[in-house]
Amino acid sequence: MLSALLLAALVKLNLEIDKPVVPAGIFTGVIFILGLILGHPLLGVAIGAAINFGLSFLFFWLLNRTEGQGSWWVVLIGGLLVFVGLGFLR
Repeated sequence: MLSALLLAALVKLNLEIDKPVVPAGIFTGVIFILGLILGHPLLGVAIGAAINFGLSFLFFWLLNRTEGQGSWWVVLIGGLLVFVGLGFLR
């Protein structure tokens, strides 16, 4: 649930600044810190952060590339489902 709300805010940020590395970095940083706070092993959190950064960068980059097209909604909904699904795996 938290990742969906965070992604929604970061999608808005991504639309404003057109730099996918910034929202991807913010998302990865928040997930990394939450993983450490919840007591997950450091190696697992670091590997998860690297995977999250790659997927979130791809997600925000695709949102930039498809902006103004109908496929933007497909990317948005698909990305949200992927990240919410990954959240349930933890």
